[in-house]
Amino acid sequence: MLVKDLMAANPIHVGPDRSVADALQLMGKHGIRHLPVLDEAGKLLGLVTRASLNMALPGIGTGLTQFESRYLTSATLVREVMIGDPIQVAEDEAVEEAARVMNVNRISSLLVMRAGKIVGIITDTDIFEAMLELLGARRPGVRLTAALPNRPGELSKLSGTIGTLGGNIMAVGGWHLPDDSWAAVIKIDKLSREQILAAVAELPGVKVLDIREQVAPESSETLT
Repeated sequence: MLVKDLMAANPIHVGPDRSVADALQLMGKHGIRHLPVLDEAGKLLGLVTRASLNMALPGIGTGLTQFESRYLTSATLVREVMIGDPIQVAEDEAVEEAARVMNVNRISSLLVMRAGKIVGIITDTDIFEAMLELLGARRPGVRLTAALPNRPGELSKLSGTIGTLGGNIMAVGGWHLPDDSWAAVIKIDKLSREQILAAVAELPGVKVLDIREQVAPESSETLT
């Protein structure tokens, strides 16, 4: 999965000479939290986020009237509060690398570039979407988490056993455990919890850490 598979293409943007009030209104209208700042020629100048714009608003307890607060908000320009030189990512970058960059820099979005032009934006919400898809969170089935010996062929043995029984593996993930074993989380269809437990019990060195049946969750709206 690449950044271009998840990004919002041709993102809504704002000009540098628009007011903070205008930018917040634009975010509210479209249900977004990030706005690239572009000049009239489409050149990227910066980024504003809901958090950075809220910081530009007059603080509570300053003694300002509602009228004064609205005036100052309208008088503050985007160029005065935007994040200059925002961190960028190429559209063909792997999603996990984009997630790593966002995590290291403690940011919630990356602007997606192609040949010096912005073509999209990817946010932490998109990363969560990728995690849901990669782990099969929206699909019904049995979710198995097992500790495997950290040596070649162990995952193949487990998946082969599941396949021999007629199980369909819909998603796989994994991470290393403190004892240097490897934890695999597998979403399985067409087998019961009991069938999987019985099969795993026959595999030497494999320990079930968690197993649960999951139904397809009800859909709900999210803010992106």
